[in-house]
Amino acid sequence: WVSRQCVLPNKEQVLLDWAAHTLSVYYSKKVDVPLEVVEGTWTYLDDVLHSKKLSNVLSQGKTITLNPAVSQIINERVIEGTSGTLSVSLSTILSCCHGILTSPVLSVSYTARYDLLVELLSRICGLACLRLSQQESVEPLPLKVFEVLFLVLSSYLTVQRQQGNTNRVFTQVTEHLLQPLCQLRHLLTTRAWTDEDDLKIRQNLNKDIRNKVDQILQSSLFLHDRLSYYKEEVLSSEQQSGAKKGPVNNTLFCPVATILSKLVHGHEDDTEDLYCAVRCSSLPLLLKFALDSFSKEDENKLVCFHMMTKFVTALGFTDDLSIKETFNTANWSLVLLSLENILNSCLAGDIYNVAADRIHHKEVQLHFYRKVAQLLFNNARTDIPAWYRCLKTLLALNHQILEPDLDELISSAWVDADNIELRAKKARETLVCAVIQTYAKLRQLPRLIEELLAVICRPAADELRQELLPEAVQRSLSQCLLDSPPSQNLEICRLILEKIENDFLYVSEMRKESALKLFFLSILLHAVIFSLKTLDNSTPVPILRQAQSLMEEMLKFVRSLLQCLEGVLITDTLWGEKIQETVLLLTHTWHEADALFQIHCSKYTSPAGASPEMSSVYDTLEKVLALTGSGQVSSPLSRLLQKLLALHRMKKHLLASPLLVSDAETKSILCEAAQYVVNRQEPFVNLSTEQTWDLQLCSVNSDTYSVAYWFLVITNLPLIAPYLTREDAHYVANTMLNSLLESDLGSHLEKTDQSVFLISKQLLESTVLCELPDLHSAVVTSISQKFFELFCASDVPSFLKPGKEFAVESVDKEPHMADVSPSLRRLKATAQQIMNCVETGVLITVSETQVDRLLQLVKITSVLNPHAMSLEDYLELFLSSFRLSFCVQRDENGVLSVPISLLGELFKLMTLLLMGQNSHTVFKVVLGSTLLEAVMTSVFSCFSKGLFSRVDCAAWFPFLQSIQAFIQCLIQLIITRRSSVRINLERFTNFMIKRMTPIRSSSVDSGEHEEALYVQLHLATMSTLCKEMIPVLGKNRQLDETFTQLLEKIISMMRPAIQAVLTGKAGSVLRQSFSVDVVTVMIKSELAMAPYQTEDIAEGNGQVKFSHMALYKSFVQQILKELWPAPRPMDFLISSIHYLSVFYLAAETTKELDLEDLHFMILQSVHKLLSGTWLSVSEVKELEAPVKDMLDQLMVSCSQEQFHLLFLLLRDGLIASKVKGGYHKDTLASLTLIKLLACCSLPKTCTKAFWLTVPQIISSLVFVIRESSEVASLTSTLTVPAVETLTTLLRQGTAQLSNPHHVIMGLGALHVVPLDSQSMDNYYSAFHAIHEALFAIILCYPKVMLKAASTFLNCFYRLVTSIIHEGRQKGEKEREKDSGTLLKCAMLVERMYTHIGNTAEGFTVLSSFIVAQYVSELQRVTLQPEIKAHLTEGIYRILDICVERDIKFLNMMLQMGVKEVFGELYKNYLHYHKSQRQGEEKYTA
Repeated sequence: WVSRQCVLPNKEQVLLDWAAHTLSVYYSKKVDVPLEVVEGTWTYLDDVLHSKKLSNVLSQGKTITLNPAVSQIINERVIEGTSGTLSVSLSTILSCCHGILTSPVLSVSYTARYDLLVELLSRICGLACLRLSQQESVEPLPLKVFEVLFLVLSSYLTVQRQQGNTNRVFTQVTEHLLQPLCQLRHLLTTRAWTDEDDLKIRQNLNKDIRNKVDQILQSSLFLHDRLSYYKEEVLSSEQQSGAKKGPVNNTLFCPVATILSKLVHGHEDDTEDLYCAVRCSSLPLLLKFALDSFSKEDENKLVCFHMMTKFVTALGFTDDLSIKETFNTANWSLVLLSLENILNSCLAGDIYNVAADRIHHKEVQLHFYRKVAQLLFNNARTDIPAWYRCLKTLLALNHQILEPDLDELISSAWVDADNIELRAKKARETLVCAVIQTYAKLRQLPRLIEELLAVICRPAADELRQELLPEAVQRSLSQCLLDSPPSQNLEICRLILEKIENDFLYVSEMRKESALKLFFLSILLHAVIFSLKTLDNSTPVPILRQAQSLMEEMLKFVRSLLQCLEGVLITDTLWGEKIQETVLLLTHTWHEADALFQIHCSKYTSPAGASPEMSSVYDTLEKVLALTGSGQVSSPLSRLLQKLLALHRMKKHLLASPLLVSDAETKSILCEAAQYVVNRQEPFVNLSTEQTWDLQLCSVNSDTYSVAYWFLVITNLPLIAPYLTREDAHYVANTMLNSLLESDLGSHLEKTDQSVFLISKQLLESTVLCELPDLHSAVVTSISQKFFELFCASDVPSFLKPGKEFAVESVDKEPHMADVSPSLRRLKATAQQIMNCVETGVLITVSETQVDRLLQLVKITSVLNPHAMSLEDYLELFLSSFRLSFCVQRDENGVLSVPISLLGELFKLMTLLLMGQNSHTVFKVVLGSTLLEAVMTSVFSCFSKGLFSRVDCAAWFPFLQSIQAFIQCLIQLIITRRSSVRINLERFTNFMIKRMTPIRSSSVDSGEHEEALYVQLHLATMSTLCKEMIPVLGKNRQLDETFTQLLEKIISMMRPAIQAVLTGKAGSVLRQSFSVDVVTVMIKSELAMAPYQTEDIAEGNGQVKFSHMALYKSFVQQILKELWPAPRPMDFLISSIHYLSVFYLAAETTKELDLEDLHFMILQSVHKLLSGTWLSVSEVKELEAPVKDMLDQLMVSCSQEQFHLLFLLLRDGLIASKVKGGYHKDTLASLTLIKLLACCSLPKTCTKAFWLTVPQIISSLVFVIRESSEVASLTSTLTVPAVETLTTLLRQGTAQLSNPHHVIMGLGALHVVPLDSQSMDNYYSAFHAIHEALFAIILCYPKVMLKAASTFLNCFYRLVTSIIHEGRQKGEKEREKDSGTLLKCAMLVERMYTHIGNTAEGFTVLSSFIVAQYVSELQRVTLQPEIKAHLTEGIYRILDICVERDIKFLNMMLQMGVKEVFGELYKNYLHYHKSQRQGEEKYTA
C-alpha cells in the first residue's frame, strides 16, 4: 500500500479489491482461509480505509470503488457481534464501517443501496441495545459502538430524505427499524448513567442519537403528504363521505394499525416486560410527532384525536377501554405514565375544541375522555402519582369529563385517599387544588362543597381517613374563597352547618363514626370561615343579614350540642376526644369570627351580646371538661384549642378598654391566661423533637403538638409577654436556647413546614425579641448561665459562677461605692477579681464536645442585638465572654492547648457588644487600659505556657484579626467617650513596650514558630494602636503632644521587630502582607507627626526628615521588584499598592527622592501587574479600589511630562495589533487604568489634555468591543471591561464631550455585545454593562437621545428580549440556580422602563412601539412569576405615557395572539396600576 517499489496500474483499487475478495471467499466458504489471515485482512482493510494516502488519492479525483460484498459482510459480522459468535474483533469491524461511511466516495456502497443501509442500522441498533440493557455489567459502554451508531443514523437520515418513494420509506421503517429505534431510544432515556460510562456518551452522543432517532421516525411515519392514508384509516365512512379516495396499497391503507402492530407484537414472551416499557415510552412520543405534523390545521384535529384513541387502546385496553385479559397489573405504573403523556400531548396540541366537538362531532371526544375517566376510577391506583396527573389533565381538557364522577373523584383523590408516599401525596394535593380552582373559576364552589360533604358523610372507616385539608389544599381553598362572591361563601358555610346539624342527631348514640364525621365537618367549617373576607361598613345589607343569621345559627347549635350532651357519661375514648375537639373548634371559630365582625362592622350585632366578658366561652369550657368526668382535656388538639380560647379571652379584655388593664382584677385575669398559654408543666411537650407541622389544625396530634404549642406561644409573645412571670419568661428563654443548641444555627435550610428549631431561630433573628425587654433579658441571663453550666461546679472558680452566687461584701466596705446600685457593685467586684486573676492564670479544661457547645452558644449570642440589652445584662454578658476568653483551655491527649476557634469567636462577640449603645458602661466597672492589658496578658500567658505550639497559620490569622478588631473597637471607645484618653493609652502603650523587651531574650526557648506568632501579635497590636491615634492628631493640643510621643516610642520599637522578622526564620510563618501593612502604618505615623517636627524642620532648612526612611526605601524597592513578575497572594498585592501610595506621599513630604522616576516606576509596575496573565478578571476588579486610591495620590500634582508618559503607556494597550494579536491582558490593564483615571482629580493642564484625547479613546474602545465580541470567551476579559470604561467616560465627560457623534458611536457599539451562549455570570456582567451604558447616555445626554431614540430603543430591546428568553419557566433545579441573577436583570429592565417613562418628552412618539415590542416577545414564552412582576411594573410606566391614540393603534395593528396578551396586560394596568397612580396623584401637590 505504501511501498514505492510496488508499481501496479491503479494499485489502490487492486489492493482494495484483493482484501474484499479475500473476505468474500472466506465468508462464502469457497476457500478455507486461516483465522489469523482473516483477522489480518480486516486489520489491513481498516488501516487502508483510515490511511492518509487513500484520502489523498480520493482528493486527487481518482476513481476508487469498494466491492459491494464488503458492506454485506460487515452487516453480517455486526449481527454476529450481537449474538456473541463473532470470531474477529468487533472493534475492527466497526472501525471499517466507520471508515466507509466517513468517505463520501466509498460510502456509496451503502447509500446507493437503501435496503442495505436499513439492514445496517437495524443491526447496529440491536448491538447498542444489547450493550445498554446490560446495566449490571461492570464493563463500561464501548464508545466505538455509539460513535458508529451516530454515524449510521446520520447517513441513513440523509438517504431517507433523498428517497423519492415515501411509501417505500414507510414500509422499510415500520418493517425493520421501528422496533429497534424505539427500544434504543427507551434504553438511552432510562439508563442509570454511572461514572464508568464514557463522558462523551453520557453528555453528547446520548442526546445526539435520540435527536436523530426522533427525526427519522417523524419524517418517515408522519409526513404531511401521508395524511390522506391516516384519514382513510381512522375516520368513519360518514365523516369521509364526499372525499375522493385514491388507489393505495393494503399495507399503507392502515398506517396506524401497522405502527401499533409492530410496537405491540413481534417480540418474544420472555422480553414482555422490556417491550411493554418500550411501548409505553414510544406511544406518547409517536403521538407527539403526529400532532406536530398534522394538528396545525383545524380540520385535521379530529384525525389526530382518532389516532390518539388507537394509541391509548394499544396500552393494553379494549376498544371500549376495559382491561384486556392479558394485561399485566404490574405494568400499571408504566401504562399510567404513558397515558399521562398522551393526554398532555392532546392538551398541548389543542385538538379538543369543546364547542366544535358538541356541534359538529356529536361529542365523540367527550365520550372517549369519559371512558378514560371511568377506566381510571374503576382501576384506581392511588399509590401511583401518574394516576392523579391523568385526572388533572382530563380536568384541564374539560371539567365536564369528570363532572359525572365528581363524587368518586372527591372520594378517591381527597377524602378517602390512603396514607401514601410523598410523591403520590404531592400529586394528590395538586389534583385537589386544581379541582378547587376549576370550580371556583366556574363560580360553582358550593356545588363542589356539596359533593364533598356528601362524601364525608358516607359510611366509612373514618379513623383511617387522612387529614382533610393539608397545607397546600387549605391555601388553595382560602385563595379561591377570597376571589369568590361573598354570597356563595356564606352559602358554603350554611351547607356545612346544615350537614353538621343533620349528623348531630346521631351523636348522642356515642357512635364514633358520627363523632369523626362531625369533627371533619367542623374542620372544614373552620377553614372556610377563616378564609372569608370579614364584614365591614361597606358590606351590602343582604350579605350582612346572611352573616348575622349564620352566626346566630352556629351559636345556637353549639349550645344545643352541649345541652344534649349534658349528663352523658363518656365511655368511648375516641368519641369523647372528637366531641371535645369539635365543640372547642366550633367555639373558637365562632368567637374569632364574631370578634372580627364586631371590630370591622358597626352594623353587626353579636348574638352573644356586647359584654366584653366571655361567659359563653367559660360555659363551653366547663361543659366540655365535664364530659370526661375527670375534668381533663384529653387530646392534643383540644389542649391547643383551649389555649387559643385563652388568648381570645385576653384580646377581648384588652380591646374592651385599655384603661381597665391597670385594674388589679383585669390584670390578674390577663396574667392567669398568659401563664395558662405558656404552662411550664405542659404534659406531652417535647421541644427537642425534629418533627415538623404544616400549621393546619387537622394535623395536630401527639407527634406534632409540641411544634404547634411552641408556634402558638412564640407567635403570640407580644400579647402574652407583658403578663408572664419571671419564671415563665426564663422558661421560654431556656426552651428557645435548648432547641437552638440541639441543631447548628446555620445548617438548616428554610422549610415550608415549621419545626421547634425554625420557630426559635425566627424569634432569635426577629426584631420582636428586642421589643420585649423582659424576655430579652431572660435570654441574655440564660446564655450567661449556660456558659458555665457545661463545667463541673468544682472546676469553676467562685467569681466565674453566675452573678447571684457571687458575694460582694468586700466591695460594700468601700465608702465611694455606697451610692452605686447593688447589681453594678456586684459586676464591678466581679470585673476586679477577673482582672486580678488574669495574672494568676485560672484555667478550666474543656473537652472537644464542650468547645463545640460553647461555639454554638457564642454564635447564638452574636445574633442578639446589643442595643436592646439592659445595662446589667450587657455587662453580665460582656464579662461572661471575657471570663471564658482567658481561662478555657483544651486537653488533647494530655497536652494542653488553646481552642483558638472559640477564642476568635469570643473576641468577635465582645467586639460586637462594644458597638452597642451601652458600651460606655464597661468603663464603669473596669478601666479601659486595665481591660486592654488584661486581654494582652491572657494571650501572652498562652505563649509562656506553650499553648500555641500546635496552632497552624490557617487558624492563627483569623484569630489575630479578631483580637485586632476588639482592640481597635476598645481604643475607639476610649477616644470617642473621652474616658481618660491620655492615661489609658499611655498606660497601654508603656505596657506593650515593656512586654516587647523580654521576648527577645526568651524567644529562642519558645521555638521559632511561637516566636513568629508572638512578634506578629505585638506588631499587630501596636499598629492598631497607631492607626487609632493618627486620626485624633490635630484635634486637641494636649493630646497631640502625648500622642506624638507615644507614636515615636511605638515606631522605635516596631522597626527592630519588623527587621528581626524579615531577617530571621520566623518571617516564613508570617504572611507577606502583614509586614507591608505594619510598615505602611509606620509611614502614616511619621506623616502624621511631621507637622509637629518644628525644631527638626528649622535645623534642616525646612525639610522634613523621617527617622526610618532607609527601611521604607528598601521596602519600596523590594515591592517594585516582586509586585508583578510572578503570582502573589491578593492580600499582599492590595497591601503593596497601599504602601506605594503612602510611600509616594512620604517621598513628596521629605523630598529625598527623584519623584519623576518614582512616579513612573510605580505606574509602570502597577500596569504590568494588571496585565499579568496570572491575574483573573475578578482579581483585577478586586484591585481597582486600591489602584484608584493610589492614582488619586499620584495624579493630584502630576506634571505634563509625567502625564504624557502615562498616556503612552496606556495607548500601547489599545492599538489594533495588541487586540488582534492576543495580548488581551495588556488591553485589559489599559482599560482599567483609563476607567480609574477618568474618575481622578487631575491638574488643570492634565485634565484638558486627557479630555482632548477621549474621542480617540472612545474610537479605540469601540474597536475593542467589536473585535472582542466576535469571540465568546473574551466577553468577560475584554468586552465588558471596555463597555464599563466607555460608560465611565460618558458619565465623567458630561461637560467635556460636546460632539454627539462620539456618544452615538459608543451607543452603536453596544449592539454587538454578546448576550447569547454565555455562562450566567458572564451573562449578567454583559447585561449589566449594557444597561449601565444606556443609563449613562439617557441620564447625561438627553439632547443626544432626542436624535438617537430609535437606536437607543433597539439596543435596549436586546436586553428585554434576552431577559424574556432567559427568564422563561424552566426545570426546578435550573430555575433555582439562575433565579437570583435573572431577577437582578429584570430589576434593571424595570429601572430603565421607569426612567424612560419619567423622560416622556423624548419617547412619547415611540411609546406604542416599546409596548408592541414587549408584548410580541412576551407572547412567545411563559415567564417565571417573579421576573414577570418586575417587567410588568416597568411596562406599566410606559403605558403611563401612552395616550388613547396609542392604545387604539396597538389594538388595531397587533396580530392575533399578541393582541390577546396586550389586552390582558392593559386590563391589569387599568385595574391595578392606573387606579392606584391616580389615587396617589390626588394627594400630590
